[in-house]
Amino acid sequence: MRRLSATVLGLAVMWITPAQAQLRQESGSLDVRLIVEEACEVAWPGSTIGGGEAELDFGTTSRLDDPIDREIGTGTVGGIEVRCNAGTTYSVTFGPGENASDIDNRAMRGAVNTSQLIPYQIYSDAARTAVLSNIFVTANGAYQPVPVYGRVPPLSPTPPADSYTDNVIVTVSF
Repeated sequence: MRRLSATVLGLAVMWITPAQAQLRQESGSLDVRLIVEEACEVAWPGSTIGGGEAELDFGTTSRLDDPIDREIGTGTVGGIEVRCNAGTTYSVTFGPGENASDIDNRAMRGAVNTSQLIPYQIYSDAARTAVLSNIFVTANGAYQPVPVYGRVPPLSPTPPADSYTDNVIVTVSF
């Protein structure tokens, strides 16, 4: 009787085991997502002034008999560089400065003699023919320099000795 029970039990296990060994399957999906927002950042590399400022320094002179030309962002020290996501169109806007009401009349003001102005202009081209107000760029994903070409015209008589400055607000929009 013992032998019969073991055989019956073995047949029962063989009969139950394949049915229990079958796995049930359910399918679904895994959604994978990344949102890349348009973004730009501005760098002021090589600037002697920190904190988001570039400097166009016309140097020191005792006479303004000839124009004084300077530039930044063309491989020289200082400048403005913008890096945006590749394909992003952005603009860089240069305001008129603190001492002018419009971009055509930019001027530096004396520190001591605050009524004294020295005219200057900034340009987007080395020939200094296109006054710099807005430039439009399509980003390539790397830092892109924004060249600025400046000129102080000859003045007669030369203004009084002083330190002359202006501050032009630069805005990057994208």
